[in-house]
Amino acid sequence: MKKHALLTLTAAMMMSASPVFAHARLQSSSPAADAQLAAQPKSLTLKFNENVQLAVLKLTVAGKDIPLALDRGAAPAREVSVALPALPAGKCEVQWSAISTDDGHVTKGVFSFVITGQ
Repeated sequence: MKKHALLTLTAAMMMSASPVFAHARLQSSSPAADAQLAAQPKSLTLKFNENVQLAVLKLTVAGKDIPLALDRGAAPAREVSVALPALPAGKCEVQWSAISTDDGHVTKGVFSFVITGQ
């Protein structure tokens, strides 16, 4: 009987603590993934489901790395925006890595958008 009660208590504690173990997820971006843009965006914004600290933010256009000014000292936030320099038309690939301030886990991802220049 004690063993059953202990198992039930352990399971209940794990289920109630599950949000603590959730990883940060990218909820949206601007420009959005797979967007086709006639004009260059002025900034790049990533929105997460919880506060994060960006570790990596890399932008590549037509195979060429574009330097971005990432404030590594910024306070953790759900939304991170960076100004974009002048970009040529073409496929833009965004690679990111973020550290969740809730649980310290690292999540990462890649998405792209296209500047058509029309």
